[in-house]
Amino acid sequence: MAEAEYQRLTHAHPRSGFAVAFAARSSLWLGKDHLLCIDSTGYSETYKRFYFRDIQAVLLRKTGRGKIWNFVLGVPGGLMALFTSFAVAGGDVVTAWILGTVAALFLLALLLNLAAGPACACQLRTAVQTEELASLHRLRQTRKVLNRLRPLIVEAQGELAPEEIPTRLEEWAASTASVGASSATNVRYVVDDPNAPPRIIS
Repeated sequence: MAEAEYQRLTHAHPRSGFAVAFAARSSLWLGKDHLLCIDSTGYSETYKRFYFRDIQAVLLRKTGRGKIWNFVLGVPGGLMALFTSFAVAGGDVVTAWILGTVAALFLLALLLNLAAGPACACQLRTAVQTEELASLHRLRQTRKVLNRLRPLIVEAQGELAPEEIPTRLEEWAASTASVGASSATNVRYVVDDPNAPPRIIS
């Protein structure tokens, strides 16, 4: 992939909440007329392009993943800090240094997790698929990326004025109803056996 043709939007992030060795890592890149999602395992890469003209919606919701990590990091960090104080009170300097270092690592990770802000999940929807954008996993970061993408999507698709929305919805409802009615009138029922349900033929 030529770096000059794309701008990095996100760094690689595991698709799984608990990353394991060789787990797929996803990143987003901005192209001239599309969004590029790269999934890499270290041995192979998968490319998915989402053209701005085809994007129908971007779904964003907050998750509790950040709070879970606060608990996972905070409880061991607090316990290590407590054991460190016991070691200091008992005069065991070596143990105090070891436990204190471990506690500091946990608490540092906790602070970084808090600084990153609330966690979220983001999905991109087109006419043919809904794709999970795993690298957009923090609310603050995701909003920045979406603010950057919004004018590009509007430029590719055009913008619908607020006063046009009710008219478009009425047209869509009318077209949906007409399609349903025409389908219903084309359905014919055939009864072969009075003891069996009728068969539908079109």
